[in-house]
Amino acid sequence: MKTPSTVESRALCAVRLGELSQVDINNLTEFAERRLAAQGQNPTAGEDVTQRALAAILRGLESDQGGRVPRLVDLTNKDTFLNYVRGAISSIMEAMGRKRRFRAIHEPWQDGVAASSDEAALAPSRNAEFSDLRDQFFRRLRARAPQRLSRTINAWEPVFTESDRIPAKGNRHHVAEVKDLAQEIVSELGGLR
Repeated sequence: MKTPSTVESRALCAVRLGELSQVDINNLTEFAERRLAAQGQNPTAGEDVTQRALAAILRGLESDQGGRVPRLVDLTNKDTFLNYVRGAISSIMEAMGRKRRFRAIHEPWQDGVAASSDEAALAPSRNAEFSDLRDQFFRRLRARAPQRLSRTINAWEPVFTESDRIPAKGNRHHVAEVKDLAQEIVSELGGLR
């Protein structure tokens, strides 16, 4: 059985969703577009992000399986509800940014020419260059990282070339810290291609 506050907040949420006009939705989309542009992401995804936020609220309204259910304080009036929706949009964009922030596109090259998809190994000259780059990368990473990140860095180095994920050894928040440091170092080294 649902608690009264949840039943009340769901009913009030349905009312607030019904109050949204096309102008409100357009303003939310423009908000998303501005935020995406400020984060260096594609602003044309603003409508998609807004729709994902509204869909998450609807999912929370219709079931207990995921979605977002605003608190009563977020449903006081239309303005507070719009602020809640902007927060949901910001949250979705943050999640999108985390997923994209450290994805490296792996395109094998051989002596300046892209390798065919069936050739996985690098040419010996490129392999040596990559090995030097990897060594320099991890040397800089270890020099800059605080001691608490050592376990995570040590777990990442052996799987660096085979995996696009940093293994979480110990605290999972250390992975995010290592990713941020790694991104700085990659920028200093001229980016990975």
